[in-house]
Amino acid sequence: MKVTILGCGGAAGVPTISGGWGACDPANPRNRRLRSSILVEEGNTRILVDTSPDLRDQFLAAGVKSVDAVIYTHDHADHLHGIDDLREVNRVTRKWLPVWGDAATLATARARFPYAFEPLDDIGEFIYRPLLEVREISGPFHVGEIGVIPFDQDHGYCRTLGLRFGSIAYSTDVVDLPPQAFKALEGVDTWIIGCLVDYPHQTHAHIAKALDWIDCVKPRRAYITHMGSRLDYEAVRRAVPPHVIPAHDGLVIEHGG
Repeated sequence: MKVTILGCGGAAGVPTISGGWGACDPANPRNRRLRSSILVEEGNTRILVDTSPDLRDQFLAAGVKSVDAVIYTHDHADHLHGIDDLREVNRVTRKWLPVWGDAATLATARARFPYAFEPLDDIGEFIYRPLLEVREISGPFHVGEIGVIPFDQDHGYCRTLGLRFGSIAYSTDVVDLPPQAFKALEGVDTWIIGCLVDYPHQTHAHIAKALDWIDCVKPRRAYITHMGSRLDYEAVRRAVPPHVIPAHDGLVIEHGG
């Protein structure tokens, strides 16, 4: 299994419009971060997790033209609002694209982007909007060759979904993990975990909390993602143990690699 970090930045990316690079060294290209998203691949199956506002740039950088499904972790804009670019996937595949999410996330997506989910009798020659099919997550499921185990996470003012793909797990936008999440993470080899800042935060994990969770779960390796402009790549690398690695855009993680 292969996971590509399409983006590892927080909601504003790095640099931000309002605050620039913050504590991040602009000379290090690994500090330039698009909004968080990953691509999961196994055999001939490709899953996109979240449609960030940077989706076009992310697909072009990774050489991706199509996916078999999209899974949403939650409905916040930095994870949902690149949805319109999915019409490019429809143009390549010439078929409807399944999008998975919990009931609340799918309801929000349909309310904000109703045109993307409207029925269409004939796709026709020119696809002018996304063609998306709703798939509600109610437990473990499969997309092609990839099994997916979802688990609940606390994002402060709402819940998000963590996702386990075999021995690789993805937890973004999380400030607390219930016991069921730790149960779902048992035996995981690789854990990609969101960590926005270096101080306690209302809605996101910070470095110390993420390290405590990693000590509890004990993955062979962990990657820090969803990093804000306070988290310089080299500073984080020096502050964490060797098996904990700050992610960067374009990073490819292979199970067993």
